[in-house]
Amino acid sequence: MKRSRTQLAASTPDDWHFKESITLLAPKGNANVIFSSEPLDGKYDTEAYANIQGDLLYREFPGFRQFSLEEFVLVSGQQGLLRRFEWTPPDGAPVTQMQFYYASNGRGYTATATATSKDISEVELQLSEILDGLAIEPLAIEPQ
Repeated sequence: MKRSRTQLAASTPDDWHFKESITLLAPKGNANVIFSSEPLDGKYDTEAYANIQGDLLYREFPGFRQFSLEEFVLVSGQQGLLRRFEWTPPDGAPVTQMQFYYASNGRGYTATATATSKDISEVELQLSEILDGLAIEPLAIEPQ
């Protein structure tokens, strides 16, 4: 596997927040991984963040079925939680997802690996390898 990183930078007004994400797409279009960070109230730790996200899934994803929620460590050392679940979007084709959560210093990090449930056995190893290689690097905030 090759190592990829983003190359985006922006000047942010003092009262603005930033959300960032990268998306990895399988060549056949049957799987993807979205890794993102967003501002988060500093009172939330990883467990609380995962619980909030889990509550959203139960409320908003039709046919939501959780298979597991377990500890997961990124290659960069952050220890988070990984939820594995299935649900059925309005188009009727069930999807299987693995979703990672980590919260630190007022940021929430989520990585969502998605495949159609019929294709999960074909791409599961690659999705797991991608999740295994994710890293959270310190933010470089430069004064203007």
